[in-house]
Amino acid sequence: MAEVKQQQHSQAMPSNMGVLPSVALDALVGKGDLRFDAGQADAARALDDLVSRISSFQTPNLGRRLMGLFDKTTPVMRGLYIHGGVGRGKTMLMDMFFDALDVETDSTSGAAVMGKWRLHFHDFMVLAQDLIHAARKTNPDAPIEAVADQLIARGKIICFDEMEIRDIADAMILARLFTALFDRGAIVVTTSNRHADELYKNGLHRDRFLPFIALLKQRCEMLEIGAGTDWRGALLAGLPAWFHPNNERARAALNTSFAQVSGHMTPHEEIVRVAGRDIVLETTAGDVAMVSFDELCDRPLAARDYLAIAGRFTGIVMHDVPAFTVDNEHLARRFMWLIDALYDRGRFFLASSALAVDKLYSGEKWQFEFARTQSRLREMAGRGKSHIPASD
Repeated sequence: MAEVKQQQHSQAMPSNMGVLPSVALDALVGKGDLRFDAGQADAARALDDLVSRISSFQTPNLGRRLMGLFDKTTPVMRGLYIHGGVGRGKTMLMDMFFDALDVETDSTSGAAVMGKWRLHFHDFMVLAQDLIHAARKTNPDAPIEAVADQLIARGKIICFDEMEIRDIADAMILARLFTALFDRGAIVVTTSNRHADELYKNGLHRDRFLPFIALLKQRCEMLEIGAGTDWRGALLAGLPAWFHPNNERARAALNTSFAQVSGHMTPHEEIVRVAGRDIVLETTAGDVAMVSFDELCDRPLAARDYLAIAGRFTGIVMHDVPAFTVDNEHLARRFMWLIDALYDRGRFFLASSALAVDKLYSGEKWQFEFARTQSRLREMAGRGKSHIPASD
């Protein structure tokens, strides 16, 4: 499961905002790290407004304001549902919102007033299903409201990355679960590649899912990052995808590429949970992970682990892909699983290696299979040149 980002401060302060999203965005544009994009600017201003509205409930008369905010009979604060095409900067904007939003504690009791937490929507549903399963082990009739109590205790401001529903088991519980969360004062901010009306489209028993869509539209403002430049796609088109030979220049160039494709966001550790196991990725930013080959492939991972990683990240940047020989066929197998998972999900892959793609494999066991991997790597590298000069 993705590492849940939570924040609780020990002292209430009237000035309880970090750098507003629009200010952070303007700074990146001013430095030349990003080009101005009207759709992103509009979304940033909407996020500014939500930060300000939330913060206004954490200033004088805190207890009275919050009692009103979370009283079911009082008009509630709507969250945001940000949707738009791939590469439009949704994750970057969510990073900015999450960093801007400070949360406070009651100065008398020290108890958290409003916590914030953020995770990938798929991981949220895994967590919710696990809690439901655990509750019903001891009480088969345990209400879903009990699970909502556990979730809301983590924080009332819940930020989701990439809301997408594919599993019928998730679809069938969402209306009841989110009704309970909203009744408990949840403010939801989420990103998605599609409008809420398109969620779970053509899914089995979709009619039973429609109340969730109605609830989501009632409790979240629908905000589209309109058509514009796919800034990441345009960037990738001009970047090398395969850096070799594997020298210091290649390493520095790959690090620069990671900063660019991740929108210059601050790297952090993230945890991907698969079947109860945690896969720790030490350097991620936005929806991009930077790893060494050993970190991702010289460990006991299976094909489904790489599928989960490809489902989480839009791209992988990998240092130090080795030569594959008869002595490390097991590593070649894992590398093939990784590339298959990324390719099938339409993800991008940037890497450094001592060898060109065509020279990577000299083993015996996977000659046919690795030829397909090489073909996929060449296709994925077709955006630009496939090497940099050898000189340092």
